[in-house]
Amino acid sequence: MENNLDKYRILVVDDEEDIRDILQYNLELEGYDVDTANSAEEAMRLPLASYGLLLLDVMMGEISGFKLAKRLKEDETTATVPIIFITALDSEENTVRGLELGADDYIVKPFDTKELVARIK
Repeated sequence: MENNLDKYRILVVDDEEDIRDILQYNLELEGYDVDTANSAEEAMRLPLASYGLLLLDVMMGEISGFKLAKRLKEDETTATVPIIFITALDSEENTVRGLELGADDYIVKPFDTKELVARIK
């Protein structure tokens, strides 16, 4: 790949191991450096400002993806990190909420991996 996104580190935050593994595998095939976290709490222990993109599930443990996104957008060190929600919540209300929280995209599970990679690029 010859685009400027190659240097991007992507963090996948999802409580489903299969989803994390599928995303990590496919994104690494595309040349991205991918880390994973199984909860928002685990993600918050990482240097989030160092990532070029966060892929967040919404429904996770104590802190939802929506709550994590809100915290990130309120913190000046992480406010500009792009976020794509990947979630089973498919209502218009949830999509709008995610976008209003500052997400750059909102993708409903099940998703097509090729489409996701195209959206990331």
